[in-house]
Amino acid sequence: MKLLKISSVLFAIFCATASFADHHMPKTSFGWYGVTGNFKQITPTKILWSGEFSGSMFADDLNSPLHEASIRCPGWQDMDFEKNTATLAGYCMVIDKKGNKASMEWSGTGTANPPVSGGAWKWVSGDGPYADLAGKSGGKWRGMTVSNWPDGVATGVAYWNK
Repeated sequence: MKLLKISSVLFAIFCATASFADHHMPKTSFGWYGVTGNFKQITPTKILWSGEFSGSMFADDLNSPLHEASIRCPGWQDMDFEKNTATLAGYCMVIDKKGNKASMEWSGTGTANPPVSGGAWKWVSGDGPYADLAGKSGGKWRGMTVSNWPDGVATGVAYWNK
């Protein structure tokens, strides 16, 4: 009986460790709303945007602390419509449902039209379940603008590790 209890405890520890072993590379999606920002015309075919977009994250693992977390991402995007290229980078700050915080740095490239891009991101800081992640790769991301509204607001979607 004692061996069964020890085996059960070891199995539970193994399962818990396995489920959190790659928590630094979560599979998530988030819809974003880009309400703040400025566009600057650099040349007739080149535009620089700087601002912030925000939204809610939805993790594939419903037990992930990132599931239903809030996210805010200040950043910039340099678009060249003549070459149909885009370069972009920034940071994201997350607050999960328990109040834990994390920050990430992201960068990538893509096309100006249609506005589709992707790149890599890494953890910068965090507390709670994110405390041990600073400096680790978070994996890859990809995203796109879905709509450019007449009032200047943009909305879209981003996927992490999908």
